[in-house]
Amino acid sequence: MRPERYNRQRLLDIFLIEKVLTLELVATILGNSSKRTAIRKLTALEARASYSHAGKYYTLDAYADYDKFGLWSFKDIRFSKYGTLTNTILQLVSHSTEGFFAFQLKELLKVRVHNALTKLYSSKHLVREQIGGEYLYLSPVFKVQQLERREQMIQQQLEVTKTPSTIAGLPEEIQENMRFLLENLNEQQRRLYLGLESIRLGHGGDRCIAQITGVDVKTIARGRRELETRNITADRIRRVGAGRPSLKKKPK
Repeated sequence: MRPERYNRQRLLDIFLIEKVLTLELVATILGNSSKRTAIRKLTALEARASYSHAGKYYTLDAYADYDKFGLWSFKDIRFSKYGTLTNTILQLVSHSTEGFFAFQLKELLKVRVHNALTKLYSSKHLVREQIGGEYLYLSPVFKVQQLERREQMIQQQLEVTKTPSTIAGLPEEIQENMRFLLENLNEQQRRLYLGLESIRLGHGGDRCIAQITGVDVKTIARGRRELETRNITADRIRRVGAGRPSLKKKPK
């Protein structure tokens, strides 16, 4: 067996065992070859680079168990049958029936998506529409159909909450307690509480809570983001005059 063919077979055998290899390890298996040679050999094998970890890891499609979205993870290493993160997002949005919010993509892909979305939007590969406090990313080709479907989904969620006797399935007594609580909270506390209710409702929660309470949807979205990012200024949470009295005696 020729050395080159031997090294190729050895690489295949190790992929079969390990599933995922780094570029450095591939170069070692090939006889301490250069990274350029290792990449050329991986390309010949149609190896797939990870979209996480800066593309540091490689696998073969034959050993990747892709899910319905074309995604596969090995430990915390993420792979996509679409290749790069940017191309993966493009394909996911293009094949979606109702588009994707950025937080949905982040939750699905388990990595930061902001830069990739900005690139796709700037290059006009994707378009976006603001719904509540979030951007919905859509395909330029199927924008109208995707937006209609998303609005239908939101409307269905609103139907659950618009009946006077229920707010997201809550009885009237609970609603009254909620209204009483809102009246006795300061601005930040009210915003955070409504943000929490929005998170509890899930997708479309900002708009649902806005319809229920009459509070601006942007205020609710801000409270939700503050909770999700833990970006809360503790010394502003209490109302003026609230808390334990000062231990210092006032001068007579």
